[in-house]
Amino acid sequence: MRYLKIYILALVIITFISCVSSSPNLEPIERVQYQMGTYARVLIYGGNDRDVDAAFAKIKELDNLLSGYNPKSEISEINNMAGERAVRVNPQVIQILQIAKTIATETDGVFDPTIGALTIGVYRFGRESEVEPDIADIDKAKSLVNYNDLVIEGDNVYLKNKGMMIDLGAIGKGYAVEQAVSVLKARGVKTGVVSLSGDLKVFGDEAEIAITNPENKGAIATFTTKTEDLAISTSGSYERSVTIDGDVYHHLIVPESGKPGNDFISLTVVLEDSSTLADAYATALFIMGRDKALEFLDNHREIGVFIVFPDKNTYYNETFSDLVTNLHVLANSSQ
Repeated sequence: MRYLKIYILALVIITFISCVSSSPNLEPIERVQYQMGTYARVLIYGGNDRDVDAAFAKIKELDNLLSGYNPKSEISEINNMAGERAVRVNPQVIQILQIAKTIATETDGVFDPTIGALTIGVYRFGRESEVEPDIADIDKAKSLVNYNDLVIEGDNVYLKNKGMMIDLGAIGKGYAVEQAVSVLKARGVKTGVVSLSGDLKVFGDEAEIAITNPENKGAIATFTTKTEDLAISTSGSYERSVTIDGDVYHHLIVPESGKPGNDFISLTVVLEDSSTLADAYATALFIMGRDKALEFLDNHREIGVFIVFPDKNTYYNETFSDLVTNLHVLANSSQ
């Protein structure tokens, strides 16, 4: 059995601290590339460099399709044609948008793929020229956020109102991780990890995970994965931000208010199989706030969470403890 040790570092990067295999014939291959605005890592056992190349190629392909900041992407074309005409797109774009709309419905619009009018258009998160937007601009952009005005018909996508924008930042990296793992499995790779920022998927053997403290980068909790395919996604308030009138606005924006959610410092989701859903749920739960998030989790027992609150206390639910083993929490915690 192989035993992987992984650190989730402050959302921005995931570092593989050590990888030890009890099977000497299966040498690990690990590589890092800068993709989708962050560091992408692929670690595999029993494959070759061409397998790793194929995984990175899939991530790059999806970035070229899904990025709202790439003027040549299909998402940018949809945004540019908002209120004018439908755009014919790649089946992968249709797939992720359908998933995004399903989660938007499931969360009553807390998760909304049309949040781009705020995140891209007003706050400009992820751009070198991030600006301090006027409150009036925020209010105007809020009126353009409505997943019901995102129309998918066959292979065509249409935004009903001019100024609407799709932003898949809350689901795109998880989707890319999932598709890259699918590529590796199709090529015969049995064990490995693919990660993008705070999103990763472990497949094959067990992995030891450490969730780091946002303040001091030390481990706040460690655990070992139990299932053969486990997706892990972390959302936090300290990855991207702008300052408005002295107040810091991070990138996890509540569509209804146009302002960031502040009930948590970080929220980690563990979910069997789907890193796409793990990514989306991590964002949705974060911006729901404490009470609504806990209620949502009561009705979605398949989702495991580990939460760090502003007072540095932590919480994890029963599903989280069911999906992992050897859990050690190095801070005040409740279950």
